[in-house]
Amino acid sequence: MITSRMASPLGLPNEQTPTLDLKRQIVVFDGGNRALKWIDPDHQPRIIPAFIKSFEPGFDDPTPDDHSIVISTGNDHFCLGAVARDMKGTPVFQDNKCELAKKLVLAALEPHSGNSAVTIDRLVIALPNSRNSTDLADLKQIEGTHQFTRNGQRITAVVHHVQPIDETQAAYSFAMKRDLYRSKRQLNGVLDLGGGTGIGRLYSVGGSLIREADAILPGTYDLARRISARITPQLVNSPDLSQIMDGIERQDFTLGTSGVQFQDAFDLCREQWLSDRLCRKNSKVGKLNFF
Repeated sequence: MITSRMASPLGLPNEQTPTLDLKRQIVVFDGGNRALKWIDPDHQPRIIPAFIKSFEPGFDDPTPDDHSIVISTGNDHFCLGAVARDMKGTPVFQDNKCELAKKLVLAALEPHSGNSAVTIDRLVIALPNSRNSTDLADLKQIEGTHQFTRNGQRITAVVHHVQPIDETQAAYSFAMKRDLYRSKRQLNGVLDLGGGTGIGRLYSVGGSLIREADAILPGTYDLARRISARITPQLVNSPDLSQIMDGIERQDFTLGTSGVQFQDAFDLCREQWLSDRLCRKNSKVGKLNFF
């Protein structure tokens, strides 16, 4: 806590009076495939759709809301979340989220209420592979000073250290703490079916990641492409893959507002898609517990 010395109104020796706290010891951010997720200064989780859209001030003027963030940094202006989706922005899963991280993470570099500056000791970022040197180099570029406007507020943020963490690590810890595996006395694994990638990883009895057993496969984006190939002949134009994924998430299997149903195509493609992944995974690791 930053403090200042002020004279006592009674003429007594100076007292320490607390002022606004400019430091956040840790900020956690997940660039996600379907959603951008972070913990705000009030320690509350924030989740917004993983879309990004550049805009021209004065022509496009997106408005921030509970599910949207509007950012300006230098001559770069973009929005994230629901408003970016509604403005036909790009889904994050169609790009490399580590390359985009320097933009995406600005949503999470938020000072405490009443402040325009924040110093972050440790910024923890989830990514598919924390040993990928190219991805690590992209994330390391986030370290340093950032000056930008977030939802109309001018912010100066200093990030001292970026700590990458494998996406499956949190899921594994969650499953172990809640006894979700059948046994803790054997190898256990996590199958993370993201948008861009599907990741299968094994952990030892002691919780160590077994790198040689890694399997990284196409994610749910691949499933959406399979469904698209089956339903396109019924349509005038090829469907938006994000609308297919939205329909799967809602469980109504409807393509946007078109009324086109793709339940049958989903059932067939899902079986083929899962079969491909499980066959490839089992060929590497055998019969194990997965979460």
